Amino acid sequence: MCGLLAAYDPGGVALAPLLAGLGDLRHRWPDASRHGVAEEGRLFLGHTRLKIIDLSDDANQPMLSPDGRYALIFNGEIYNYRALRAEIGGAWAWRTQSDSEVLLALFARDGAACLHRLNGMFAFAIYDRERHCLFLARDRFGIKPLYSVEIGRTMAFASEIPPLLRLLPSVVEDRRAIRTYLETGAYDCGPLTFFRDVQSIEAGCWMEIGLAKGEKRTERWYEFARNIPDLSGMDEAELVEETESRVRQAIVDHLVSDVPVGLNVSGGVDSSFLVRVAVESLGEAHLFCQDYAAPYSEAAWVREVAAGGRLHVSDLSWRDIDGDLAATVRSQAEPFGGVTVCGYNAIYRRADENGVIVLLDGNGADEVFLGYKRHHQIYVREAAGTAEEASRRAAYEEFWREPAPRAGPTGASIDGTVPVRPAAIAPELLESVEALPRPASMGFDDPVRDAAADDLLRSKIPRGLRFNDRVSMAHSKELRVPYLDHRLVEFGFGVPVGMLLNGSGTKAVFRKAAARRMPAHVAFAAKRSVQTPQREWLANEWQPRVRSILASNSFAARGWIDAGAALDIYEDYLAGARENSFFIWQWLNLELWAREFLDGGRNSA
Repeated sequence: MCGLLAAYDPGGVALAPLLAGLGDLRHRWPDASRHGVAEEGRLFLGHTRLKIIDLSDDANQPMLSPDGRYALIFNGEIYNYRALRAEIGGAWAWRTQSDSEVLLALFARDGAACLHRLNGMFAFAIYDRERHCLFLARDRFGIKPLYSVEIGRTMAFASEIPPLLRLLPSVVEDRRAIRTYLETGAYDCGPLTFFRDVQSIEAGCWMEIGLAKGEKRTERWYEFARNIPDLSGMDEAELVEETESRVRQAIVDHLVSDVPVGLNVSGGVDSSFLVRVAVESLGEAHLFCQDYAAPYSEAAWVREVAAGGRLHVSDLSWRDIDGDLAATVRSQAEPFGGVTVCGYNAIYRRADENGVIVLLDGNGADEVFLGYKRHHQIYVREAAGTAEEASRRAAYEEFWREPAPRAGPTGASIDGTVPVRPAAIAPELLESVEALPRPASMGFDDPVRDAAADDLLRSKIPRGLRFNDRVSMAHSKELRVPYLDHRLVEFGFGVPVGMLLNGSGTKAVFRKAAARRMPAHVAFAAKRSVQTPQREWLANEWQPRVRSILASNSFAARGWIDAGAALDIYEDYLAGARENSFFIWQWLNLELWAREFLDGGRNSA
C-alpha cells in the first residue's frame, strides 16, 4: 500500500506544490518517498511507499524497467504475482522480489491487456518514454483510489484528494454532489467528488495521455456483468462445496505478505469465516475489534469465533469517537459514513502497538451473497400474487422473526429504513443544481441481483472502500478485502437467488459453507445492522454539538440545508422518531467537512 502523485504540464510542472502534495501523503510512506521528472520537465512522478512485499530499497518507486523505457508508480497489491513472475521467467532481467516489478514486466510485455491477468487491488501509472505517453489504471471494483484534476492543459493524479487541492486556484464544493448526497444518500458513486474540480477515475477503467499534445483517451477494461458464470445447473450441495473452496482460496491469497498480517473482525458470519480460514493458514493471528456498550456490544460473539487468534477489543465511548472526529474529517477529505468509521482509528492504533501492518476485513460478502434484509424484502415483494409468495413470505418470517413486507417501497438502508430527509434541503440548492440521476437498472433482469449490483458497484461498496482506505492509511496500515476477490464476486453473482434467500436466511449457501467451520448459531445468525450507539449519542451526548451546528451562521449561509427545517426534524427525532439517524449525521458531517476544506479550518460558528 502506497501513495502516488503524477502531473503533466506542457509548460513545465511546478515542483513546489507537487512536493508539498507528496508530503500530504506522508502517512502512506513511513518507509520511502521518491520522485522523478521526465519529458524535459513536463512530467512529474512521485511515490510514497509502505513496504509490504520485498522490503528492500530496490523495490522503491518510481521503478524503471531494465531498458529505461518504462517508469512505474503503483499503489496496491498483486496477489498472484508469484505465478505471473514464473510465467514471465527469464524474459525479464529481475532485480527485486516485488509484485511491483511483476506488474511492470507484465505491462511491458502485454500493455493494457495485462490488466485482465491481475488478481489484486491496484491503481497505478506507467510512463512510456518511447511512446511519450502516461498510462493509468484502476482495479475492477475500485478498491484502490485514484483522483484527477485538470486545470487548463495541466493534468494531475493522486491517491488522495488533498495533494490535488494544492494545484487548484480555489477550492469549491460540487453542489451536485451535495444535493445528491442529501436527497438520495448516494456518494462515491461515480467520477463526482464533493470538490467541483476533482474527479475520481472510475473503477475498472484505464486512461492514456499522449504527452506530445495532451490528448486523453479513457476506456472501461472490466465489464462486471459479462464475467458472471451461469451456475443454474449446480445443485445446492455443489454450490456449498464450491463456495467454501472459493472463499478459502480468496482469503489465503490475500494473506501473502512479508510483514505481519492481522484481521479486523466483528461478531458476524463473514468475519467468523475469515477468522477460521486465516488462522488455519497462519497458525495464529492478531484480531482487532471495535466495541460499544450494550445493547451494541458484539464482544461475546467475537470471542466465540476468535479461537486461535489473539483478540484485541477496543471498548469505545462517545468521548473516544469525539476525540477522533476532527482527524477523521481531515483524513477522509469528504463526508463519511458515521461513528464506525471513526472507531477504526482505535483498531489501527492497537494494530500498531502489536506490530501488525496488514489487516484483512470482511467487507463485500453481503453484497455478493445477498446478505441484507433489504435484499430479502425485495425477493418477497417480487413474488406478490404468484405461487411462490407464500413460501417466500414464510421463509422471511422464519429467519427475521418479523412480518414480511407486503407493499410500499423498500428503504434505501440495508435494514430497510429511510436514511435521508430531502425536506430539509435548502430551496437555493434545489433551484441551482439537479441531483445526479439514479440509473433505472444496473443491467440485471432479476430485481434482487440488480439491487445487489447497485450496492456493489454504486451505492455502498465504493464509499466503504474509500472510508477503509483513508482510515487505515492514516495509520500507515494496509487493508485488504478478500470477499472482493473478483473471482469470488463473479461466482457469487452466478449463484441462483433462490439458493441464497430461503428458510436458511440470507446468503444461504455461504452460511452453509461457513457452518462447516463454526457453530450453527453463529453461521445462521441474522445480520445485525446497527452496530454503534450513534442514534442515542446524536440525541443525548452530542445534542449540544448538533444544536450548535444547526444554529451556526456558517451552516445557514452555505445554502445547502434549510436550518429551520433541519431543526424541526431534529426536534421530532428527539421526541422519538429515531429509526435512522444518518440524516443528522449528514448535516453534522457536511458542516465539519466544509469548515475544514472550504473555510480552511477557520469557521467554527
